[in-house]
Formats: sequence, C-alpha cells, structure tokens
Amino acid sequence: MVGEVERTDYAPQGTIMDDLRVLKAMWFGNIKGGSHQDQLESFYNKQAHLYDQYRHRMLHGRKPLMMKMPVQKGCVWVDLGGGTASNVEFFSKSVMTDWFDKVYVVDLTPSLAKVAKKRVADNKWGGKVEIILGDATDPKLEGLPPSGSCDVVSISYAVTMIPNWKDVLQNAYRLLKPGGHICVCDFTLDAKSQWSASKKFWKYLFSTDHIYLNEEHITTLQTMFEEKHLEVSYGTFPYVPRLLKCPYYAFIGMKK
Repeated sequence: MVGEVERTDYAPQGTIMDDLRVLKAMWFGNIKGGSHQDQLESFYNKQAHLYDQYRHRMLHGRKPLMMKMPVQKGCVWVDLGGGTASNVEFFSKSVMTDWFDKVYVVDLTPSLAKVAKKRVADNKWGGKVEIILGDATDPKLEGLPPSGSCDVVSISYAVTMIPNWKDVLQNAYRLLKPGGHICVCDFTLDAKSQWSASKKFWKYLFSTDHIYLNEEHITTLQTMFEEKHLEVSYGTFPYVPRLLKCPYYAFIGMKK
C-alpha cells in the first residue's frame, strides 16, 4: 500500500553444522551465575553468533508482529530485550529514511549486544540505531529516551525470560507517548484449547532453560493497553516432531 513503511521478510539461512552447535549449547550448556545477566550470558555466549539462523524457525511470533507493527514517519522505536537487533532487519530498507527518527535496542546479555553492534556497523545504521547494554526493566537505564517520548515499544520473546516481567511492561508504558503502541510476542499457554498435559509439558521443558510460560502475560497486556491486535497460534521447532507444537502470541496495544 502506498504511503506505508517498507518491510522485509527477514529469514536468515544457516547450515546443519550451525544448528548442531546451537543445539549443543541449548541442550548441554550449563546455565550458571549469581545474577540474571550472568545466567543469560552463560546460556548465550557460545551460540550468540548463530542465534538468528536457528531462532527464526522457532520464534514464529516475530514475523507477524513486525509485519503489523505500527510505524509512522519520524518514529521513535525502543526494542526491549532486543537481543541481536534482528527485529531491525524487518525494516532494513527503511530504517535510514525519515520513517525512523531513532531506534534503541536494549538487551542485558553482552554476547547478544556484541552481535547487535556488529549488525549496526555492517549495515551502516550508525546514528539511527543505538545498542544499549542493560536491564530492560530499569526505568533509569542510561541511554533510554525520555518518558512519554516513544511511538513504539516492542518486546519479542523476552517477557518469559524476565523474572520481574511486570516491570518491563511498566517500563514500556512509561516510555510510550499517549497513543503510542506496544508490540509483544512470546511463547504462552493457551487457556482456551490447550490440553492440561500439554501445558504442564511445555511449562516444565521451558523452565529448564529459565523460560517461564505464564497465561497472565496476555491478560496483563490487555489490562494495561487498549488491544488493537491479538493472535494466538501454535508453532513447531527445528528437529522436533511436528506434532509437538507450542502456543505463541502476538499482541499490539495502544497506550490510552
């Protein structure tokens, strides 16, 4: 449609050997550390450079969220828990135009932030895209834009990994201007149609990697923001039988 920001279907390709390295890190990695940051770094530091090639085939909510994310000219966008800045790739043809005034990518994990900084340099996004290493729940994090100044805040597959997850939603609310939009996608539990055994299976399996599925995420978003879009679907995982699917959601809401 004429007058809309140009978007790209970001789908990086990897090799079987890349996948094996990621699977080794996921299945046999020893998550350790006293702080949440240390735990994340211990999990990602051996797979950060291969993160996108593997994860885009299991994080199914990212594409529909990025394809529907509201963008107006002069947009200020904050991507909380943005990892390697791969979400910016969906706007690779327009991020350096007047559609975006500034993009901030915030992540707590040094190895992922390092990949994000390399992505910015490789794509020559400097001046428009800024990588901030820090806690997405911290309203005083240095480098964040002022309260009430942002058009869009996105959080993709990070809420389930943040122990104090309500704080990141509060931080998003604080950053948004009235009429601004929050865009969130993540794994979830399907209250309407998912079997009880399936809920228990996925909840336990994800918890072994310090990922905590919670039905309250969606209901809390619906309470805090005016719902504009919600889809709940089921997605597969690489090298896992296709019958084993986990629910995920993509939510877009507006700050009232």
